[in-house]
Amino acid sequence: MKKTITREYLANCIKEELGFSRSESLKLVSLILNNLSNSIKKDKVLKLPNLGTFKIRKKNSRIGRNPKTGEESVITARSVISFNASEKLKSRLNLK
Repeated sequence: MKKTITREYLANCIKEELGFSRSESLKLVSLILNNLSNSIKKDKVLKLPNLGTFKIRKKNSRIGRNPKTGEESVITARSVISFNASEKLKSRLNLK
């Protein structure tokens, strides 16, 4: 069964591992995630050693098609985040 990693889950891990209170753990998780997202917005790249690199890419506007109806529509230009795993993470995932 797949487990979704939520803020609550991360805070619980910090609470158990470091002995922080639940509220302190939630504040710490929020602080870390906010700083990570602000860094990506500002620098367009976020490198986390032993994990990987997050990058913001710009996608141009284009024509798309609804697969059910075949109707064409415009997909607006937008920014997306891509992730490239580090070699260390890849090797840890491929250990047998």
